[in-house]
Amino acid sequence: MADNKTEYVVLTDNKNRGIIVRCNGRIQHEYDREKKEWIRSGILLEYFCDESPLYDCYEEISEEEALKRIKAS
Repeated sequence: MADNKTEYVVLTDNKNRGIIVRCNGRIQHEYDREKKEWIRSGILLEYFCDESPLYDCYEEISEEEALKRIKAS
């Protein structure tokens, strides 16, 4: 992931499947479907550590796709 550019990912593991995370450099926010707002988070740390069982269990998506999924939730 590039620094200073907003990117979006969707988590694909069984526990967190479908959670959308917005990243801008090291700052991450996950979308809370119940509160309908972005919450500051560090959830992706486990997904980037190659020793974690969650390593690489995410898919990069476009902002358009992220907003479409949020609207549908």
